[in-house]
Amino acid sequence: MKIVFPASQSTRIHRAALKIPGKDIDESVLNHILDAYSGMDIKPRILAKTRDVFLPRGEVSYRFLKKGRHLKEGGYQTFEIEFSVDGKSIRKVPVRTYIKLYKDVLIAKDTIKEDHIIREADILKVRRNVDRMPSAYVTDEEDILGKIASRAINPNEVIQETNVSAVPVIKSGDRLMIVFETQNLRLTAPGISLQKGALGDRIRVRNLQSKILVYATIEDRNHVQVN
Repeated sequence: MKIVFPASQSTRIHRAALKIPGKDIDESVLNHILDAYSGMDIKPRILAKTRDVFLPRGEVSYRFLKKGRHLKEGGYQTFEIEFSVDGKSIRKVPVRTYIKLYKDVLIAKDTIKEDHIIREADILKVRRNVDRMPSAYVTDEEDILGKIASRAINPNEVIQETNVSAVPVIKSGDRLMIVFETQNLRLTAPGISLQKGALGDRIRVRNLQSKILVYATIEDRNHVQVN
């Protein structure tokens, strides 16, 4: 009797041993990866051919397991096929793979200087293999347009979320009002910012009356609040 793997999830065996060809295991893993990354542009490959597997007779089932912590979307990944006979786990077969994953990412068209407000003319969208890139790469223009470069970005460099920040509404040296507020009390004092920041940022400010340095959260371009 010829057993074809992976034609079915469960097979009744009526002989001493069942041979699962290694090439069928590899093909099954590749199909599993394609299903897991459905709708994505990927190119998976097996790094080493899997040897044939022999199992005792009985009702055979299998499931896919993923070994290790995979923080990236592609790259080196190891899958396991766990074979069970009559509901009892018999053997786990590791299969090492490499997955190339392609996405449209944003790159700098020319050098983008630090503190430059990013415009549409500054960026390009290109197709790149992202499996070895840091996970913070940017794919949507709306995530960076109108923001400023937090450092210089080189031509053709893939733009990451950490390369940009919101435009500061307060700059170092700006005069502002420091607000302390509770349910029943509101106090204000004139202050000066000691660093720049965007809405919601926590920055250092100095109370001009007491000369005390405090940390406060930016509410708007004229007010910061002390918690």
